[in-house]
Formats: sequence, structure tokens, C-alpha cells
Amino acid sequence: MNRICTACLLVYCLAYPTLARAADTAPAKVAAPAASKPAPDDRPTGDQKAIDGDPALRKDAEKAAPPAAERATSLTATIVVKVVHPQEVRKAAVERARAAGGWPTLVTDAELHLEVPQAALADTVDQLAAAGIVLQKSLQRVDRTEQIAQLQAKLKSKREILERLRTFFADSDTQSTLRIEQSMTQLVVEIESLQGELNVAESSARTAHVQASFQYHQRQRITYLRSPFEWLNTLDIDRFLAEF
Repeated sequence: MNRICTACLLVYCLAYPTLARAADTAPAKVAAPAASKPAPDDRPTGDQKAIDGDPALRKDAEKAAPPAAERATSLTATIVVKVVHPQEVRKAAVERARAAGGWPTLVTDAELHLEVPQAALADTVDQLAAAGIVLQKSLQRVDRTEQIAQLQAKLKSKREILERLRTFFADSDTQSTLRIEQSMTQLVVEIESLQGELNVAESSARTAHVQASFQYHQRQRITYLRSPFEWLNTLDIDRFLAEF
């Protein structure tokens, strides 16, 4: 029995260095870190999800977004049409513009200028385009928001100065009264001029301008000639031209 125990102890002593080296070189198992919950502030909001491509949330974000400020825009449509009967086209265009609340500003043989509400601009241009062959068509937009705001500010300032000048009459002498009246007269002229410019700018932003030009040529008289080919003489030229 003692011999067996001594043999086991001898084998253990010889094998211990090898077991120790294997334990040192074995890769250590590292525990995976626990998944942390995102902080409330780090969670994507509805707007962020909409940006990331969620169609439903994108619509909700667009509805919740504040509407953009309305801009005062002047619209001018230019069209060149080749027509056969310009008088009829002009008459129909003027009647349609008046029915929509507009009016003509220039009517000549080759030109037609109309002022129509901006909502009726597309219909007016489409009617003119359908009357013949469109050679040119364009639309110009001019933002008059800043111009209108500046005119309104200047008008308000000059009116306030005019009201202050009126309060000086009570404590002024004759010479001062004359100078105040001259200043007030000059202010009234400036106020009327600014008011006129403001009216034109606001009217230009409310209505649309249509500038139509017509090109046409009269049909030449047909001269009939006798052809040496009898089959050509049997053709109905008038019917052919009407169908063509």
C-alpha cells in the first residue's frame, strides 16, 4: 500500500509542471458584458425616425412642422402662339379672363396682355396654347416680400412723424407754424408716393400677368392649273386641303 502511494506521488510531481504550463497558456474566458438599456435621451425621436426612412412617421413629422411663411410672389407668363384667326383667339381669351376676375391691359393685332388672378393663370395659358402652335412659353417669378415689407415700414415711419408734427402747432409761433406746414406738405407727398408704390407691389403679388404674342399668315389663293396627267385633274384638292 505504501509502495502504491509513493508511486502516485512520484507521477504527480513529474506531471505538475506540464499541467501548470497548460493552465497558464489556456485562454481565459471573459464574461460578455451585460447589454445596457439606452438612456431615454439617447432614444431616437419621431423626427429622427422619419429622417431614417419611416414613411408613416415622416408624414406625421411634416404635419407637425410649422408652416413656412407665405411669400408675396409676382408671376408673369409669356407665350408666343401661331394661330390662324387671331381675332377670335383674342376675343375668347379676354372673355375668359373677365369671367375669372381679370381684365385686359393691352390689346393689339399682335399682342394681348392680361391681368388675371394667380389661381386662373394656368387655365388662361392653357387656353391660349390650345388655340394654335406654341412657339415659346415661359414663366417668371419675382419675390416681392422684402419690397412690400420695406415700403410698409417706411410708410409707417413717415405717418408717425406726420402725427408728431401736428402736436407742435399748439406751442409754435407764426414762423414755426409755417415751417411745420412745409414739412407736413413734403411728408404728405412722400406718403402718397410710397402708398402708390405699395399698392402696385401688392397688386402685382395678388394677380398674374399674361403676355401673349400672335404670329399668323394669310393663306394664299389657290390657282388651279391643268395637268397633262388626267388622274391629277380628277383629285379633289379642296377636300384634300381641308382634311390635311
